[in-house]
Amino acid sequence: MGMLDRYKKKGGFSQLLTLIETSGGKKQEQFLGLISQESPAWEQELKKKMLQVDRIFTWPNDVMSEVLSRLQPLTLCVSLHGRPAEQVEKILAPLPPISKRKIMDQMAELNPNPAEKATCEMKLITEVRAIAASGYIKFEKFDADLFVEENIEERLNSADSGLSFLNKIEINYSDDSKSASKETSAASSHSSSAGSGEIDLMKRKLNQLMQENNALKQEVHTLRDKLAQIKRIA
Repeated sequence: MGMLDRYKKKGGFSQLLTLIETSGGKKQEQFLGLISQESPAWEQELKKKMLQVDRIFTWPNDVMSEVLSRLQPLTLCVSLHGRPAEQVEKILAPLPPISKRKIMDQMAELNPNPAEKATCEMKLITEVRAIAASGYIKFEKFDADLFVEENIEERLNSADSGLSFLNKIEINYSDDSKSASKETSAASSHSSSAGSGEIDLMKRKLNQLMQENNALKQEVHTLRDKLAQIKRIA
């Protein structure tokens, strides 16, 4: 049983994403390495949708206003500790002056060690996920790559099936080529080169179709969201 098997059901992608996001640096790399061996498609999608503290702190001011007002002050203070003053100033800009001063004063009193800082950064990511789950922020409106569509597991499993099919073709062709080489090495060499080229072309075409399909799905989600907004206004 592979590592991904338990997460291939509906909702499993988000569970795995949360697990990886809240793992330490080395453990996170190990997880992604194992996943890459089982499914490059899953690894690529997980990396694209992972929350990171640096990524969060680059969000637009209106989004940061919603986030900062709902984070635990200590979590925010420790996560900001050690960053350049101008960067902290920019991150806290959406806060009212009084709230901003409280955060700055609390930061000045803290001296967290690396372990404490890492723990608070993981906690900040967890809190931001909860804020998003409650509907205060919507990833598709400002950082579309973070949006997890409803049937993402089905899409990724289909991608794996397509690549697995091509790999089987390549393996079978390789076996046939080995058999043929016993009879005539010249013919085998020419056939192998032609077949490999066809397989590479099929793989590239499949990847292109997958990317186009993902882009269309994302566009549909965006249009649905805009339509919902228009209906609410009307």
